[in-house]
Amino acid sequence: MIKFLTGFILLISLTNTVFAWNNHAGITYLALKDHWKNPPSVKVESLKSFLQKEKNSIHTVIDDADIWAMERLPHLTKRSEELNFNPKDKNLTTSFFKALRLNPNHKASLYVQSVTARNKNSFPLTELTNLNDKGKLVNESFQRLSEGNQTRADEVVITAVDEPDYDLDLYLFEESESEVGKIYGFGAQPFGNPKYEYSSQAPFHMGFYFEPGIIFTLAGFLKKTYPEFRIYQFTKLSEHAFRTGHPYWGYRFAGWALHYIQDLTQPYHSSVLPRVGASKQIGVQILSMVGIESPKNNMIDYVSNRHTLIEEYQYYLIRNIIETKNWNHPVAVSIQNLSLKGKWQGLDFIRTDVAKEAYDAANKADEELENLNLTIYEKLYEADHPIHTILGTLLQNTSKHTRLYLDALPIR
Repeated sequence: MIKFLTGFILLISLTNTVFAWNNHAGITYLALKDHWKNPPSVKVESLKSFLQKEKNSIHTVIDDADIWAMERLPHLTKRSEELNFNPKDKNLTTSFFKALRLNPNHKASLYVQSVTARNKNSFPLTELTNLNDKGKLVNESFQRLSEGNQTRADEVVITAVDEPDYDLDLYLFEESESEVGKIYGFGAQPFGNPKYEYSSQAPFHMGFYFEPGIIFTLAGFLKKTYPEFRIYQFTKLSEHAFRTGHPYWGYRFAGWALHYIQDLTQPYHSSVLPRVGASKQIGVQILSMVGIESPKNNMIDYVSNRHTLIEEYQYYLIRNIIETKNWNHPVAVSIQNLSLKGKWQGLDFIRTDVAKEAYDAANKADEELENLNLTIYEKLYEADHPIHTILGTLLQNTSKHTRLYLDALPIR
């Protein structure tokens, strides 16, 4: 059984890449472009300044989030007392990040990401992220802000929604060879490879809640995910910031929470292996155990190729739509469809409302992608290409939840 589970873990790790939507900022820009007609202007404030002013109350927000998560996530351990936020600490920012069990080296610099301008970068990426592999960040444009500047609320959200992928959740598990991995209490990384940057954050950006019971019985590690924890933490911090007169951090924390919500709208982050039933998953692993590797390898290739294809294609398509202002493109029309009505169901319904919708869409989307006979991203296709119907349907859900979530916050 141990050998079976080890092989199964490898299968999951290789199949699921860590990225959800590669272009969170671009998607959010399109979702809000016609929705927030007159976004307010807010004064830029450093995290250090925010914490200095709220140091005697912020611990209650952090503690509340831990209590909420402990009641819902049985795999989450209690935070060690040494990690409690200390208002007397000389470095309040580090104390804050450790209390939240985030990467304490995150820089929380003051900047905006411009999705409408290219090659106008005035902000070095080394002040933005600790990632060694900057990936697609080298394609983006960032401009420095200074404390006291004025900036638009939508720009804060659009910028912040990308930020959790920069390094907030890196190296937090025991095998991560980091100082905090030994004291945060998250234990062994349940899936993904803790040695690799992006993979080390996987359990915080994926949520598998609706797999067949037999899969959870044989692979209980799939339950050990934490996006709900992050969504609750940052939502409550956002509400606290608005309530205490710090709108810049109200919007920025909301953007951080929104990142994880958008991740859960990606079918491959809410479904382990779309269209692969439990019996087949188990069967291919049994064949692998007796030396017949091709069925498992084929399964990995088929699913991971479609996962990578849709994320790569989406990234370059959204960039192109914004650069060319092609608002009539079918994917842009789907994202900007304001006729979809609804109400944010609340943080207790992240699974049954957001993630379940993505899980239910996974099988159809995966089959349609397979029928395209495309294996890798090569170019953008004409507007009537069927890949745009697939993407439009999925991103319409992402856009809908983005607007519903933001509309429910006390931000206007």
